[in-house]
Amino acid sequence: MGSLFWLLALVSVFSLDGPVARYGLSHIPGDLQRVVWLSEVFAHGSGIAMILLVVWALDRERRFFVLRAALLAFLPGIVARMGKWLVARQRPMVFDLDKVASASFIGIPGDPRDWELQSFPSGHTATAVGFAIALSYLYPRGRCLFALFAFLAASQRVLFDAHFLSDALVSAGIACFVAAILGDRLLWDARTLVKP
Repeated sequence: MGSLFWLLALVSVFSLDGPVARYGLSHIPGDLQRVVWLSEVFAHGSGIAMILLVVWALDRERRFFVLRAALLAFLPGIVARMGKWLVARQRPMVFDLDKVASASFIGIPGDPRDWELQSFPSGHTATAVGFAIALSYLYPRGRCLFALFAFLAASQRVLFDAHFLSDALVSAGIACFVAAILGDRLLWDARTLVKP
């Protein structure tokens, strides 16, 4: 029964790809567009490195966890990158949005050299969600804020036509899966820290 639920949920998400991609940025105020655009820093390697550098510099008690948090952030992105090599899907910015969104899937295997065919899944979203989970281990009181940052980063990828909605949601699932397997193994001792 649970598998049927997830299968139906996945089909319904794929059916939203076209309408969400066509909606785009046209209905979003300019200031909010800028906030969403800037949120990519939470999903990008250099942005994550800067944030972790701040953690390392300001929180001596958590310095020991910085490399492990980076691993939990970057590993989902690496898994998503490997997914791009398996499945070729056109990005919304190059796909004819008048067609059914499922036509954006070109085939198997993907092409690691062609950026336009690397929509599925979203490496940025997987990285942002993995990073939000890692930071939530270190700073549990900030987990809602970290989830918001990951949501904004995923929204940036969708609203600026780099990915379809389903690409971002599958990537969030990849990050949650990786965190479920490795999170407690990498950051189990972070729970013993005094909450800031």
